[in-house]
Amino acid sequence: MASIKLTVRRLYKLNQQRMVNTHATARIFVGDTLIATEEVSGMTESPVSKYLHHDQAQGQPVRVEWDCDGIADMAVAEIEVCPCCQHHEH
Repeated sequence: MASIKLTVRRLYKLNQQRMVNTHATARIFVGDTLIATEEVSGMTESPVSKYLHHDQAQGQPVRVEWDCDGIADMAVAEIEVCPCCQHHEH
């Protein structure tokens, strides 16, 4: 099993010049395979991370696409050791 770190770097929408909560749907791909769809709600300008696991072959490109009613910025990266469960990759 491999692990991916999804980082939401920014998520908000503007309402009368104020930042307010919003919602985004993130789709995480390994190669061309969709491995997860994550619903993200709230507001942040500080990076927030979540860890996902998959059983696709390691070493493939990983990417995230999203739809958002507002402003969002997200990134994904394959990781060697998952910090939440200490799962090591082989």
